[in-house]
Parts: sequence; C-alpha cells; structure tokens
Amino acid sequence: MLAFLVCFDITDDRMRYRVGRELAHYGLRVQRSVFEISLRSTEELTALRKTLRAWMDDDDDLRFYPLCRACRQKAISVDGERVAAFPAAVLV
Repeated sequence: MLAFLVCFDITDDRMRYRVGRELAHYGLRVQRSVFEISLRSTEELTALRKTLRAWMDDDDDLRFYPLCRACRQKAISVDGERVAAFPAAVLV
C-alpha cells in the first residue's frame, strides 16, 4: 500500500470541487486542499495523476508527497495527539 499527502492549489471553484471529490475516493480530507490517500500500486498513482492533470489549468498546482509508515506514526496534531492509527492486523 502506498500512502501520499496530496496538496493542491486550484483557482477554479468547480474544478477544485471535482479534484477534491476524486481524491476523496482514495482517502481522507485533512484540510480544505489537503488529502491523505492510499493507493494499491504505482500504476494506480500514475492513472490518478493522469486523470487529475487532464482536469487542471496550467496555473494550477497539485503535489503528491509520499508518506512512509514510520513518518505517519510520528505525525501529531497541534495538541500533540497522534493523527494516524494503525490496526495490529489488516484483513483482506
């Protein structure tokens, strides 16, 4: 499983909504223009990037920052609370 922090700056309201709705299929909105998403493979990442790029204007920006498991476990809120919880086991 691949995890990413996705941040975007999109000028058009309608397109910003569309991108946010698409990213919500892959993870959680953590701020208005920031998502934490999980993908199954690099191919899924490539397909998502291609789809989103086709919707965006040249002045728009969208970035994918990889999140390793250790980094996610260290993430805390401003109050010092852990922001990521991991189950002991995952059933598929």
